[in-house]
Amino acid sequence: MYKLIMATIRKQKVGKYTYWQIVESRRVNGKPRPFLLAHLGTAEQLLYKLKEGPLKKKIRSASHGAVHLFYKTATELDLVNIFTKSFAQQKRDGLKTGQSLLLAALHRAISPGSKRAFAGWAKQTTLPELAKFDPKKLDSQHFWDQMDTVREEVLDKVEREITLKLQEKGLLSPKLLFYDLTNFFTYIDSANKRPELAKRGRNKQKRHDLKQFGLIQVVTRDFLLPVFTSVYAGNKTDKELFIPQLTQLRTKLAELSISVEEITLVFDKGSNTKANFAALDKKEIPFVASLSPAYHEDLINIPDSSYTETEKYLCCRTRKEIWGKERTVVLYVSEKLRQGQINGLEQTLAKKYEQLSALKTELSNPRARKKEQSTVEKKVQEILKGERGPELIKVTILEKQKGRFDLIWELDKDFYRWLTEIYYGKKILVTCRDEWTSEDIIDAYNGQSNVERVFKHLKNPYHNAVRPQFHWTDQKIKVHTFICVTGLLLSQLVWKKAKNLGYTSSIEKIIDELSMVRQTEIVTITGLKGKAPKEIQLEEMEPDLEKMYNDMVNMVI
Repeated sequence: MYKLIMATIRKQKVGKYTYWQIVESRRVNGKPRPFLLAHLGTAEQLLYKLKEGPLKKKIRSASHGAVHLFYKTATELDLVNIFTKSFAQQKRDGLKTGQSLLLAALHRAISPGSKRAFAGWAKQTTLPELAKFDPKKLDSQHFWDQMDTVREEVLDKVEREITLKLQEKGLLSPKLLFYDLTNFFTYIDSANKRPELAKRGRNKQKRHDLKQFGLIQVVTRDFLLPVFTSVYAGNKTDKELFIPQLTQLRTKLAELSISVEEITLVFDKGSNTKANFAALDKKEIPFVASLSPAYHEDLINIPDSSYTETEKYLCCRTRKEIWGKERTVVLYVSEKLRQGQINGLEQTLAKKYEQLSALKTELSNPRARKKEQSTVEKKVQEILKGERGPELIKVTILEKQKGRFDLIWELDKDFYRWLTEIYYGKKILVTCRDEWTSEDIIDAYNGQSNVERVFKHLKNPYHNAVRPQFHWTDQKIKVHTFICVTGLLLSQLVWKKAKNLGYTSSIEKIIDELSMVRQTEIVTITGLKGKAPKEIQLEEMEPDLEKMYNDMVNMVI
């Protein structure tokens, strides 16, 4: 049996507004009472529903996790405030200079691209809502205009304030500092003589055909946080930059109230010269450095019986005069290094054998032009040049008849055995930390690979990259590099959060995973005046990702 509902429409006044409702009459304790079945809204809303049908909804989904974590970390480090008060106060498109530079740093860290690409990237994220800006207004001209106002001395001031903030938060561990240099090629026209920084030099990415500029970094052992950075001209060598940069580093440490005696500087053999070691002695800066085995074969030939096996290393400790002063020297053996060197050697030998065979075939061709013996000798020397070729491969040139030659060659087995069994796999370290154990010295040096990893981050095309950079004045190059280093600092702090929570992935993988955390915005459109109601929520995600994101959001640096 079906109950017939007698529904009626009634008018309900609330303040100055009149609403319409569908009600039915029901008896409660024998008395009729109205019972609300549906709320229809105002007359205008009711008319819209009758004409247009159900309410419409707009749904927007954007990448949220990475930009949220990075912007939150920048806020925790007070970068928003430091940048805003330190840089020029001019406003463009609603943003002060410091705000624009910080946004550019986030872009470089999370998804490197040109300034022109920033707006397209930002619109796919929730960064505009977090930092309150209109991405459509932030074109390449916006960033160029903002960068134009930055003075070099202000960059130094901001770097100092950031370092002080790291120190205040207990994030700076200056006991062990790693020093290294790298360079970045540019596409600045060779005919452009204006920039003093962009010069031809020995490029570490093998782009010797292009102008380049260099970057020096001193980072902490823990989480590779930058303590000191400096941009230099691309034609300068590692050795000649060492003493001037050492002076600047001392000044920076003094500003942080850190005594040089408290730190140990770790650097690679590229900065080794007599003058540089004399400067370290004079300034009384403790250090651990590596020496080239090629110049210390007497150390390499120390017999195996002199090596001691510790818990972690097979090593030998001695003293030797290095650059005019007797110093502590530690040698240690790395089988991983030895195997890598042997693999490289086998590839080199195979290549040289192939080139010698090609030359032999060319010489045996009866149709080939006759050659002078000096010409053949020169070609052989070119093939053997480098990587111990002349010592490893013994080549004999035979004159078969006037102008006709043949080649025979063999491997010097004794030298090969010495190279692979005695020479390869050994590292030589020198230090003034005579009180340290051999293990402490080796551990300190092994951290040098950390700063190399920092530079690897800066050359990663997907995160933190210095390139692409399309600037051709010294001022712009320095500002651009400052932006990239700021992005790297934020990456390292986000990585620190993850590490402290027990996550072992690389920072690149963490950024990729966090970028998969998406936020959805649902806007209900009534077609009438007034602000449409909005609902914001995170999209459903894998449990592991959800846990990592929530854990990192709740952690403060």
